[in-house]
Amino acid sequence: MRKTLPEAAGRVAAAPVAEGGLNFMEAIEAHVRWKVRLEAYINGTATEELDADLVCRDDKCALGKWIHGVGGTKYGGHPRFPGLREIHQAFHRCAGEVIRFADRNERDKALDLLNRGDYARFSHQIKAQLARLSLELSSE
Repeated sequence: MRKTLPEAAGRVAAAPVAEGGLNFMEAIEAHVRWKVRLEAYINGTATEELDADLVCRDDKCALGKWIHGVGGTKYGGHPRFPGLREIHQAFHRCAGEVIRFADRNERDKALDLLNRGDYARFSHQIKAQLARLSLELSSE
C-alpha cells in the first residue's frame, strides 16, 4: 500500500540513520530552517551574512555532502535518488537567487520567490523526497 506524504513524514523520525550518517529528519528540519534564515535576511534582521554563491552550492550542507559522497555511492542506483539530487540542486539555486534579490534590495521579488515561486515549490519537494526515500530505505 502506498503511503501518503503526511503518513510518510510522520514515520521519518523513526527511520534509521542512512549509511554515511544522514539523519533524514534532521535533513528535513535543516531545509525547513532555510526559509526562516532567508526571511530574516530579506527583512534585514538576520544575525548572519549569507553569500549567494556559497548557498547556491548543493554540496556544502549535510544532505549535499551525503548525496555527493556516501549516499550517492551507496544509493545512487535507487530510483528515487536522481530526483532527490536534482531537486536538492534546484532548491539551493533558488535559495541563492533569493539572496541575490535581497542583496539588490528587490525585497518583493525575494519574498515572492521564497513564498510562492520556485523556492517554495522545491522546498516542498525536497522535504517530500527525503520523507519518501527514508521510508523506502528503511523498508529494504
